[in-house]
Amino acid sequence: MRAPLCGLLLASLAGQSLALGREVPYAEAREQFASLRQILDCGTWRLQTASGDLRLLRYSLYGQDLLFVDRIGPAGAGERWQVERGYGFAEINNDHAEWQFEQLRCSSDGQAGLELEGLAERGHDQSRWNIHIHLDLSDGHYRYEANPSE
Repeated sequence: MRAPLCGLLLASLAGQSLALGREVPYAEAREQFASLRQILDCGTWRLQTASGDLRLLRYSLYGQDLLFVDRIGPAGAGERWQVERGYGFAEINNDHAEWQFEQLRCSSDGQAGLELEGLAERGHDQSRWNIHIHLDLSDGHYRYEANPSE
């Protein structure tokens, strides 16, 4: 009797955690090319002897905006380009967050740092937020800040 009750309890808790949404990964958005709504040039990057370009991607998926950054570098002899790494942001790319972005801008320090800023509206309560993200391209860690917009 105890085992079936524990199973039901676990199933109930798992269902509740799924209801809160999930982070949409970079690979999933990348496959939805038709949902790509905006591309911004963010400058260049350099890590040791490698270098390339950075771009911000704004997708419209699941009734909201999702943001990702591409680190692009030359492939082979530099005749073509490839995405070396994609970066996403858990605070933004939750499929139930209902964020809409405007006034997006991004810039690179020319090395391993990227700054991303914009104005966000949260669909749940129509609150408006100034967001700021500092991304370290070398390890993928980032600092996310959101402050109420006045």
